[in-house]
Amino acid sequence: METSRTVVLYMKPECHLCEIARGWLEDFAADPDGYTLLALDEVDIRRDPAVFAEYRYRIPVIMVDGVIVAEGRMDATAQMAMAQALMKR
Repeated sequence: METSRTVVLYMKPECHLCEIARGWLEDFAADPDGYTLLALDEVDIRRDPAVFAEYRYRIPVIMVDGVIVAEGRMDATAQMAMAQALMKR
């Protein structure tokens, strides 16, 4: 049985780039033949002052199994980095 990848999306509501990142993660999750299962945890950075200070100017930040794979600008490079981190091996 395949184990799932732990994905954390550091975000805040009404963040356009965060919505793009979430959409890509949902697309990967919808393709179990190409990508590993994922357990998504969305962290609203406004709920913790330390987290807010760390990620305020960097969101969205996508972490897969404890490693940041993409942050900030959600462009083709970020999408590819996310895809590679979640691709079935």
